[in-house]
Amino acid sequence: MKDGLLLFLLSLGLGFVAAIPVGGSQIEVAKRAMVGHWRAAAMVIVGSVSSDIVYGSIALWGLAPLLETRWVLAAFSILASLLLGGFAWLTIRESRRPEGVDTQRRTLRSGRWSYVTGFSIAFSNPQMVLTWLLGVALAKRAGLATPFPNNAKVLFIAGGAAGLAGYLVALGAVVHRVKHFIRPAVLRRVYFTLGLALGLLSLLFLYGAVHFFAAGS
Repeated sequence: MKDGLLLFLLSLGLGFVAAIPVGGSQIEVAKRAMVGHWRAAAMVIVGSVSSDIVYGSIALWGLAPLLETRWVLAAFSILASLLLGGFAWLTIRESRRPEGVDTQRRTLRSGRWSYVTGFSIAFSNPQMVLTWLLGVALAKRAGLATPFPNNAKVLFIAGGAAGLAGYLVALGAVVHRVKHFIRPAVLRRVYFTLGLALGLLSLLFLYGAVHFFAAGS
């Protein structure tokens, strides 16, 4: 019982820390939270966590080698680059509207679209499997995953997913709380900056795809 709790807490902490670096999901959560669409932001979080659970299952039940070939990684990197590039273009375009950011845009308010956004951005990064495998290695080093039965794997995935969700919820809550102090002109600049960040992430994934293709040639 004690080892199970420690395993869950370790995975919770790892999931929280792994979510801190700025990524597409974090930006999409912030975009919705800062204009008051908390439900839509929550659906981005649910979509991202759903994808994280899929990759956690792949990593812990031995299917990771299927995602380790260069061509598969390159294909997913291209997909991620296209998705993030599309979101970057939409965000920057919205920031340049003469009448200001349209906070009631359907794609921003829709729970279903927000879920798809969160899931697709996270799912296009199969290297998340490596993060899970690193977590398992740390758990084994701490003596919490030896042996590692199925119920312990489920607990580990639940902890990691909860950690990821916890950070994204905290991020959304902070942004939502300060939204009242963000003037329309500032909101446009913030959106433009977020769009540039998404564009940079798109270029990074594109570079990764080129790297994978070059390594395979």
